[in-house]
Amino acid sequence: MNYKRSANSGAMLSLLLEVGCEEIPARFLDEAQQNLRERLRQALEAARLLPEPRAGSPAGTAITEPAIDSFSTPRRLTVYAPQVLNRQADQVEEVLGPPVRVAFDAEGKPTRAAESFAAKNQARLEDLIRVTNPKGEYLAVRRTTTGRPAVEVLAEALPAVITGISFPKSMYWTAKSGPRFIRPVRWLLALLGEGKQAQVVPFEIAGVNSGNSTYGHRTLGKKPVKVQGFGDYAKKLRARLVELDPARRRETVRQEVKVLLEEFGLRAVHDDALEDWIVKSTEWPRALAGSFEERFLKLPREILVTVMRDHQKYFAVEDQSGNLQPRFIAALNVDGDPKGLIRAGHERVLTARFADAEFFWQADQKVPLRDRLPMLEKVTYQEKLGSYADKVRRMETIAREICRTLEEQGKLTPAEAEDALRAVRLSKCDLTTQMVQEFPELQGVVGGLYAAAQGEAPEIAEAIYDHYLPRSADDRCPRSVTGAVVSLADKFDSVVAGFSAGLAPTSSSDPFGLRRAGNGVVRITMELGLPISLRDLAVKYHEAIGAQGGGILTEVPWASTIPDASEFFDDRLRYYLENVRQVRYDTVRAIPKSRWMLTPLDILKCAEALEKARDGEDLQAMAAAARRIRNILTKSATSADWSRGDVDEGALLDEAEKELFRAYQKAMDGVVFSLASEGYEGPLKLLAAMRPQVDRFFDKVLVMAEDPTVRQNRLRLLGKLDALFTSVADLSQIESITLASVGASTS
Repeated sequence: MNYKRSANSGAMLSLLLEVGCEEIPARFLDEAQQNLRERLRQALEAARLLPEPRAGSPAGTAITEPAIDSFSTPRRLTVYAPQVLNRQADQVEEVLGPPVRVAFDAEGKPTRAAESFAAKNQARLEDLIRVTNPKGEYLAVRRTTTGRPAVEVLAEALPAVITGISFPKSMYWTAKSGPRFIRPVRWLLALLGEGKQAQVVPFEIAGVNSGNSTYGHRTLGKKPVKVQGFGDYAKKLRARLVELDPARRRETVRQEVKVLLEEFGLRAVHDDALEDWIVKSTEWPRALAGSFEERFLKLPREILVTVMRDHQKYFAVEDQSGNLQPRFIAALNVDGDPKGLIRAGHERVLTARFADAEFFWQADQKVPLRDRLPMLEKVTYQEKLGSYADKVRRMETIAREICRTLEEQGKLTPAEAEDALRAVRLSKCDLTTQMVQEFPELQGVVGGLYAAAQGEAPEIAEAIYDHYLPRSADDRCPRSVTGAVVSLADKFDSVVAGFSAGLAPTSSSDPFGLRRAGNGVVRITMELGLPISLRDLAVKYHEAIGAQGGGILTEVPWASTIPDASEFFDDRLRYYLENVRQVRYDTVRAIPKSRWMLTPLDILKCAEALEKARDGEDLQAMAAAARRIRNILTKSATSADWSRGDVDEGALLDEAEKELFRAYQKAMDGVVFSLASEGYEGPLKLLAAMRPQVDRFFDKVLVMAEDPTVRQNRLRLLGKLDALFTSVADLSQIESITLASVGASTS
């Protein structure tokens, strides 16, 4: 059955759709806006209401239908299609029937098959047509379905377009059998056409009927505003303090902040996330400058900025040298503050918040971090894993192993190791402070600031400050090796302990943040150049935890966790190589298993060397040979044909196989030496140098010979080559750029 759209496309109209609701959270707005646009496009295509692409210039340039635009504010989701067909194009349905040779007899008269086909499709015999396809000539019937007016079709389609928008969280706002939405829907605007001819597309969602009215800014009251199309709609909204376009709101925020500060030679502290929140949380953003008492500048910058940004949604202000100033920029959602009442309110609230922070700072100093360690016994880390005191003890255990390894490698001095261990012991103590309890996003940072204020060594304070880093893919790593030890101990424990407690991530969830922790472990070892084997570390960690004995440390199945955790770190390393270092996925697959037992740095060197060498003509040819050898050994040959063992040099008959055996022996000796002393590039060159002998072997030698002794000997030679290749790189995994031919038959 085939469908064809008729050439009758009809007149074009515009479609404006607005969903008005209570404020949508800023973090959901972008995705909802894009989702609405895509759902409308799909609905218009399914309803045959989008114009077909048409030929353009004489040169044949294709002109497609105009793009569908979408907009959003906290109170509305809007989508605008500038060109929609006034009515559906007619649909021609072509129903295929029996073959002509079956439908007509030798005299050309219709058979029972033709008559049944016509009756089934309510057609006369003379209405049947003949069509030809690759299978032959068939009878067919064409039926034309007349297109319906767009307003009728849209009235049926638009409710599903709206209620089908995907939100991470949504709720029922009427009966539980009714539609779900992120917030209660308050009005629906649906207009087809422009001007006085614009008509409402009638439908209803959750008791709200569509109409031709919208609403302006919330502060202007609840009076509806009638509109006559998109141009009129946007104009009337701006007159009522609603800027529909998020891009324009963003530019307004930037310009207003710049104007307020540039006359003083100041600037706002750059903060993309805060700017994004303001754009998505306001309909008519206007900047307002305020100030606070200079005495609060005695508090650390991190605390002041966090209070302003995370708690009050203010931009902090600094001079051109980066020194924080006693000013802030707030974003209003109204047109102005002529009497200064709003500014005074913001200043009063911020003063209270800073006074709290000042009090917490002073009160917390009365109990130094070193005296807070026993308090961690009462702070739960995780139900199965005990308190934060338990976690600190585990962190100290793994930190000792890390320090021992780095000292042996010359990456850490004994004094730095002692600093790292002290930083580990103090790293979680700020969780007991009033400052972190009030501002939890400052954990770690507050610990570092308090350590510095309480006379701890700068290296220790810095390590505590940095030990949650990196928190994300865009975040920086700790600044020092000492800080890296603390961060590694924290994240490594989170992963291994998390697996032991049954908190391993799944494909759809990672509530304990283990992927983020695993990514951090890999990044730190790579970017700070730390030669640490994560597999060895997991084993030593298990041994050390088991040796301690007692308490929560022995109540989780540590031993069974090691293989799963090791594979998890391998997976995070693959992710890092492919997505951060941009190593091709088949290069990563080709890294031999023996390499994965080494340090991430060794694996990186291996991957980079293989990535660099793999496109060479000789290595490409050897990759093709490796695939051929693997296929012979696993598919062509059976256990009856051969078993692994030494090659009988005396049973090598052809000169080509003798040359290949000698080349193998030479390469084998060189590969073993190079891997032990020179690194990874040398062995790859030795494999590439074997190309002439490999090519000649496959060109001259019949592997699957009739003589079973000869056949087994040749298969053993290929088995030796396969093992040699795999010890360096599994070349069979490398995809060809230009398929190299390794040309002989095997049997």
